[in-house]
Amino acid sequence: MKRTPVLVLAALFSLLAAPAASAQGTGGFHLGLAGGATVPQGDAKDVFDTGWHGGALLVLNFPVLPVGIRADGSYHRLDASGDSGGSGDVEILAGTANVVVGFRALLVKPYVVGGVGYYRLDFSNESFPSAFSGTENETGWNAGAGVSISLRKIDLFVEARYHSVDTEGDRFEFVPISVGLVF
Repeated sequence: MKRTPVLVLAALFSLLAAPAASAQGTGGFHLGLAGGATVPQGDAKDVFDTGWHGGALLVLNFPVLPVGIRADGSYHRLDASGDSGGSGDVEILAGTANVVVGFRALLVKPYVVGGVGYYRLDFSNESFPSAFSGTENETGWNAGAGVSISLRKIDLFVEARYHSVDTEGDRFEFVPISVGLVF
């Protein structure tokens, strides 16, 4: 008689754990697309307005571990602020290698992401003084967080990441706020 509740709990646990175990899988390679707003930070927000970005990503998820590897390629464009008294823009080509940590067994999956990158910054704001000018190829880092929602075989995600790039004049900082799909 005392074993019955234990057996019932064990059966209930195995029924609940089975769907989670199969959902942990989405292992392997996945492709994705993302886009959204790019918000300048630090000294860059004194020179540039909020802009836009688009990009693609390649994800490698390990079958059981809550850790994945992600490579991102993105294009960002920010126009000069009207308050800065000049005209021009900055175009950023970014390639980053990141580690993603988060649970994949849930329908709504929060995660953190961070890594290093290579950035090509092309400033066309020669008409006014700024620490940001010319074209620079620099390294930087990024860190952020997001949430992913499973929609059958596609995941919808929303994330924000802080990027910090060393430049000759000053540190260029920006935060892309992205919405994307992973297939």
